[in-house]
Amino acid sequence: MFKTISSFENLLQAYSLCLKDNRYKQSRMEFDFNLEENLAKLQWLLQNGFYKPYPYTYFTVCDSKKRNIAAPAFRDRVIQHALVLQIEPLFEKQFIFDSYACRKAKGTHFGLRRLKKFLQAARSVHGKNTAIYVLQADIQKFFPGVSWDILLRLIKRKITDPLVFELIRRIVVFHRVCRPNKKSLAFFNQSLSLRERRGLPIGNLTSQLFANIYLNELDGFVKQNLKIRWYGRYMDDFFIISSDKENLKNVKKAMQIFLEEKLRLSLHPQKTIIQNVSLGVPFVGYRVFYDHILVRGKTLLRMSRKYKARKKQKAKGWLSQKSFEATQASLRGHLKFANTHNLSKYFFREKQSESLNGYLGLEPVS
Repeated sequence: MFKTISSFENLLQAYSLCLKDNRYKQSRMEFDFNLEENLAKLQWLLQNGFYKPYPYTYFTVCDSKKRNIAAPAFRDRVIQHALVLQIEPLFEKQFIFDSYACRKAKGTHFGLRRLKKFLQAARSVHGKNTAIYVLQADIQKFFPGVSWDILLRLIKRKITDPLVFELIRRIVVFHRVCRPNKKSLAFFNQSLSLRERRGLPIGNLTSQLFANIYLNELDGFVKQNLKIRWYGRYMDDFFIISSDKENLKNVKKAMQIFLEEKLRLSLHPQKTIIQNVSLGVPFVGYRVFYDHILVRGKTLLRMSRKYKARKKQKAKGWLSQKSFEATQASLRGHLKFANTHNLSKYFFREKQSESLNGYLGLEPVS
């Protein structure tokens, strides 16, 4: 496997996948200037055991919430794509069907449709007069809380090639080392406590796969041990549909114990709730009912603010027509998966109101 990962053909394919990430425009052009030479150098570093990730770029993004991002260098992004291309199919076979994040033919809209289908199934099985409940949970500080030791142990079940495993270990650990070398890494590994030997950088491509590997243990516990029928997960956000409210309370306790004992994680106390589905189930930016879907209130306000800002930038000549049309296409893409006829008219009519409050009378927004 390591020979395949480090092959020139695989690195070239990985490079082509990196071109889709606009964040790396400048560094990508620098890499492009001597493309074959740079890919050949990466191949030599891998095959001779000298590859070490460059220091990361750290920054904070404030969107729906504040996130600390650790972005790898462009050449390290190429290595991560080369690795994921080969190891992802091995792990994909063991993932459950209703894990939606960062998987081929899955994603947010697939998870959205599955949740609506589960709500319809529960209503069909139990009847419209029976109360249906949802346990909705979120894992507290998931990416910073992932244990390196547990993650690497889970990965080692599938990855038997020692060279591939060493490459994975370096990617997991090196984002904490400013200038990695053999001595600094050995000291770093020995000096860190269990509490410190944790955390995955959100900017890494591999972190998405590693997160699914880590939480696949929870998926297996829920499906095989707890025998839950209507369960779905998008990264660290998951739901369980049931007509038995007391059973959901017991399930919540069992999951909390499993997370703490097996994965060293915990449920978020404020974001773990049990409520009637008649209020709608908030999931992946929408509020889902058995017969319709709305855009979530917070998501709607955030989209409205961004769109207005883009319109002002375009009016002042700071934004090109092509970029503005891309923003509109993205907005339409999000809206089309919900019942948003009037909402679309609000966004795309010629004279848009300055306040979203004018829209609230047209269609209920949760």
